[in-house]
Amino acid sequence: MEPVVIEYRLSAHPAIEAAALAAFEGGASRVVLDLDVVDSLDHESVRGLIALLRRARAAGGELALRASRPDVTRTLSVTGLDRIFTIVEAQPI
Repeated sequence: MEPVVIEYRLSAHPAIEAAALAAFEGGASRVVLDLDVVDSLDHESVRGLIALLRRARAAGGELALRASRPDVTRTLSVTGLDRIFTIVEAQPI
């Protein structure tokens, strides 16, 4: 089964979390959050990603991140999130 890809926006975090958990309940083994739609990550985003990762693992799924924007990848590196999340490359258009 192909991974489910969800665009990440902090303002929609509750809906994104619900969609990710629904995907796992529906049989998806991997959900990819597309961070290429955001310019940067703040502390709320980091906290939200960590919380969602814990919920995904508790549901038996893998949560990966798609990130290629320099400010986003820098934040993932500085916070160590690049070591606990699987980072996937952007898909060519």
